[in-house]
Amino acid sequence: MREHEVPTHVQAEDRVLLGFTFPQIVAITAVCALSYGAYRYAPVGPSEIRMAIAVLFGLAGIAMVVGKIGGRRLPLVAADLLKYRLGARVYAGPVAQLVRSEPPAPPQPVKSGPGPLRLMAKRSKRLLRRMRKKNRKDRDRRDGRMPFRPHTWFGKRRKRGERGQRPGHMAETLESRRRTPGRGGMAVLVAVLVAMAATVPQAVVFAQSPEDERWRDEIDFEIEEPVEGRRIFVEGLTVSGDRASVTLKAATDIEVRVRAFGGSEGTSLRFWGSATLAQGERIDYSLPLHGPVPSFTVSWEDTLNQAGAITVDHDRIPYPLPESEGELCTVRLKSLGWALGAVNGVVESECVESIEHPVELQTVAGHESVTQTALIDADVTQITGTVNAATGASSVSVAFVPDGETAFTLSVPTGEAIHAVSVDVRLEASLSVPIPPLTVLTHHPERAEEITETVSLYRPGASDSDSDSDTITVAHEDGTTTTHTVSAYAHAHVPATTIDKDVTITVVHPEHVKAEVVEREPVAASRDEPLNLASHVGSDDPHAALVVPEPEPEDPPADQTPAGGLRELFEGLGWEWPW
Repeated sequence: MREHEVPTHVQAEDRVLLGFTFPQIVAITAVCALSYGAYRYAPVGPSEIRMAIAVLFGLAGIAMVVGKIGGRRLPLVAADLLKYRLGARVYAGPVAQLVRSEPPAPPQPVKSGPGPLRLMAKRSKRLLRRMRKKNRKDRDRRDGRMPFRPHTWFGKRRKRGERGQRPGHMAETLESRRRTPGRGGMAVLVAVLVAMAATVPQAVVFAQSPEDERWRDEIDFEIEEPVEGRRIFVEGLTVSGDRASVTLKAATDIEVRVRAFGGSEGTSLRFWGSATLAQGERIDYSLPLHGPVPSFTVSWEDTLNQAGAITVDHDRIPYPLPESEGELCTVRLKSLGWALGAVNGVVESECVESIEHPVELQTVAGHESVTQTALIDADVTQITGTVNAATGASSVSVAFVPDGETAFTLSVPTGEAIHAVSVDVRLEASLSVPIPPLTVLTHHPERAEEITETVSLYRPGASDSDSDSDTITVAHEDGTTTTHTVSAYAHAHVPATTIDKDVTITVVHPEHVKAEVVEREPVAASRDEPLNLASHVGSDDPHAALVVPEPEPEDPPADQTPAGGLRELFEGLGWEWPW
């Protein structure tokens, strides 16, 4: 009893000639025949043009028969393209955007009709029928019936001298010997139909096959099953200013490419980088943030020749960082980021040294009282407060650092999520308010007042002297005169003395108000101010190494046992060897 080993690759097609299979040889033969027919019977131009058409047609047909794209036959690729262009689309957005505001209209019943292939066949039959009728009419116009000449369909034509005329038939005229346009058009149409029949059957069969049988492994092409699992993880994301610090960790050996996008619409490429990572290796990137909706994409390709990408959109990036301006301080989030199990942030503050503070101030007291509210430049002596940060069920309170940085850390659960972070800053400032002087008014009515005072006068001493002389003529009785000169000298002296005397004066005081300015010390005051900040940051799943399944063992190549020569085959079948 003979033993024969059954081949394991029974689905493989046999290579018959020059590495071609039986269907390929038949299709190539049909394409070559059609190319020759196009050269012989195409009703266009001289022989050079028809030869070029035939060569192009043959090359295109052979390429369609034996060509491959990515290991797939061209008819199957053509079927995939037709399915992609004419088939249904898969919506890539969230399912919530597909919700209708109104219920859709009930579908109208569609009458079932013939498929596109049947319609094309009917039209082709109709066109051929018309062309036959036209040829019959042309033949009926001529005297007699056209002879059956199959040698005129293929091969060289006989020379004019070799053509004989049969008795009872008219000699062929020049017009009857010319090619009829209908015959050439019919030949071209038949060539096109045969080419479609040679190249499209696989695509048609593929399109009409059930959905679960469409994707089959082709010969020399096997689609590997994808290995499920994450290849790259985001282990940290921190935004500071207009830069984002990103930490990536590989779950297997991969090549990564990082692209950051920005601009007004978030589609402009702002950064590009690539690296090769081993399993468990980390890499840090500092990505620029630009525009209102920045994002970045991390694409990867692993050693299994599989590729993918993850995208961190602007909903997961805390950009721009919020800022709140108050009267005491201006606070802003200097940085906000996520690390494994925690959200970290830094609040930066800039505080003032003086501030206008309203004070209920009494400016006049006494005869009249005046009180008003005044804005006074107060000196800020001290600022204290707390920073309360919260996200989800986690919250923390830390002391506020004026004119500095206040850091906080919030614990968050692991896993992919978007954490909304709120920061409440409560400030209390101690103020020293300088108070202007107080004016005190005193009213005095009209009154008369007698004032008696002793007045002391000092009379200084004085002395004076004077002398004078004069001539006197004395007349005597006897009539004579006698002249005499008389001289006189006087001296007076008054000594100095003090004279005291009581004097009484009446003074009338009119009605008046007396003002007195009183200096005041600065007063202490306090000022409270709440400030709020809000942002969000996204987190990723914790790192997990990719588990690659063990490859399936490959079947050893089948060694077929030859059955022997023809003599042994005949003997095995019980036949008698005829030679």
